[in-house]
Amino acid sequence: MKNITPLILLITIVFLTTSCKKNAKDNKGQEPCPGFCENFDFGLVDYQPAWSPDGKYIAYYHIDIETAKNGIWLITPDGKENRLWHSGVGAETPSWSPDGQWIAFSQGVQIWKKKLNGDSLTRITNEGRNFFPAWSPDGEWIAYDSDYESSTGLKFIWKASSNTNIKIRIAYEPLQGEIRMPYWSLDNKIYHIRYIVGNYYSEIFSMEADGSNSKRLTNNSARDNYPRYSSINNKISYTSQSVNGVPQLWVMNMDGTSQKQLTQTGGYTSDWSPDGSKIVFTDSRAVNGRLWLMNADGSNKQQLSFAENFNP
Repeated sequence: MKNITPLILLITIVFLTTSCKKNAKDNKGQEPCPGFCENFDFGLVDYQPAWSPDGKYIAYYHIDIETAKNGIWLITPDGKENRLWHSGVGAETPSWSPDGQWIAFSQGVQIWKKKLNGDSLTRITNEGRNFFPAWSPDGEWIAYDSDYESSTGLKFIWKASSNTNIKIRIAYEPLQGEIRMPYWSLDNKIYHIRYIVGNYYSEIFSMEADGSNSKRLTNNSARDNYPRYSSINNKISYTSQSVNGVPQLWVMNMDGTSQKQLTQTGGYTSDWSPDGSKIVFTDSRAVNGRLWLMNADGSNKQQLSFAENFNP
């Protein structure tokens, strides 16, 4: 295994601590990461992976001590090609359009889209603070979470037309708690997380694309987030972190049954290969923080990104 340098590790820890405190403030006192900020066996360098529909690339966010190298990168599943696609600190949470020609992402608390070839950078949102874009299966909409027009300042799920200025809020329950991190599946359901008022933990839910028929899928004393659905095997991968524990990757059936832990030493953010056979994820140990691949059952874990991938 090839480790990140101590300097990169230091930058990563500082970044995570700062970003976690910032998020806590954004949530109006609702602490989003109990046992998280003070847990130093945790590091991210390459994370928030998103596998392209054709399987050729994995988009992800890279943190680097060299500012020019921060941003969204594209790596091939064999690791042979790795290139900077969009530069910028905070350009994160990439999401592919169904045809693989566009990538939506969050930067500067707004949602953007840009063609895979680098053309046509387009701003999707203008008001509020907006995060976690997710394309609809037909490519007509981009779901995201936002505090726009929120009476409590909490964030809820909206959808924006990918080609016009139409925006519609589809989930808003200000007295119940935040509704965030949408993931729009091929069966036209939106998997997401909810912070329940008075509860520091987030749970994973599903709902219809219009916000109806909400169903709770996890129910535990853990912070569950980043749900990703595979239509091939009807499984959901997600990150789960218990109090004072490190985040781990889990999978479950689409109805929340058969929950199974796939990592033991740390796992954070994931996505499925289009054929459902592989999962890309981040090894979240402080000594690593890089992208890894594993089989859908958690076997055969292999590191994908390395420090030398970002050096000329």
